[in-house]
Amino acid sequence: MTDRPATRPLSPLEQRVLVKLLSVEFPGAQGLRNQLAQTRVTRTWGSDSPSIDLDVPPGVPAAAIEDGVIPATGTVTDDSGELFGELLVWVSDGRLSALEFSWYGDTAPTKLPGPGLVTVTVR
Repeated sequence: MTDRPATRPLSPLEQRVLVKLLSVEFPGAQGLRNQLAQTRVTRTWGSDSPSIDLDVPPGVPAAAIEDGVIPATGTVTDDSGELFGELLVWVSDGRLSALEFSWYGDTAPTKLPGPGLVTVTVR
């Protein structure tokens, strides 16, 4: 018996957003892309939060990347083109561990943006 948390598959939108954020090249990006098909969601960061914790099964190879935020950021604009926030992907032990949607302003997002509203840049 393992002590793994209950999980669910990535939603189609979560999958598309992660694909977009991992579409750029940086050290370890391909290894993280290889994990996507088996990545699961373990929890949300709050009842209305689109930020999620992720789990990659132990049998999936780890990516060669340091712990922390990947060196790519997804800048999010709203439908009118105004800057709204950022999407960050977190890694722990070479595995995808979280997708965070941080926002600017007073109104917290309740869902992820469509990938068309995200511009990815490598730091």
